[in-house]
Amino acid sequence: MKNINPKAGPLSNILFSKGIVTLPALFDWVKVLPYGRNSDRSDHTLILKENRGTCSTKHAFVKAVAQENEWEEIALCMGFFRMNVINTPSVAAILQQHSLTEIPEAHTYLRVNDEYADLTGANSRITENDISEEMEIEPEDIGLLKEVLHKGY
Repeated sequence: MKNINPKAGPLSNILFSKGIVTLPALFDWVKVLPYGRNSDRSDHTLILKENRGTCSTKHAFVKAVAQENEWEEIALCMGFFRMNVINTPSVAAILQQHSLTEIPEAHTYLRVNDEYADLTGANSRITENDISEEMEIEPEDIGLLKEVLHKGY
């Protein structure tokens, strides 16, 4: 089990003071944070102050903690997620209205030892079959780079 070192960096120190002292505890905490856009979508640290986050800010935050603790097996990834009624039931009406079976969405998630980890919400699940054009990114890439790539797609 990976333990968070409170001396590894400022994010790790804050988590430790909140009683979040292991990687599984961090995953659990991030997963249950309410989903919501932060006031600055490129600042992953705002999940601490605003008590919410998106796929981008939540996963970039975990990656930043991983960097502080030198957990190299955790990769921050962006890929194009094919949203459909199975993996995202809330889009059913929109898809039906436009006679679509799926729509692409830029999605940020983690790969831990080559396994997917989607901490966007408590019930979020992602598989390799849902993703195309995956790339590894850094926490600072969740703002402008993600927007440019998403619009280009």
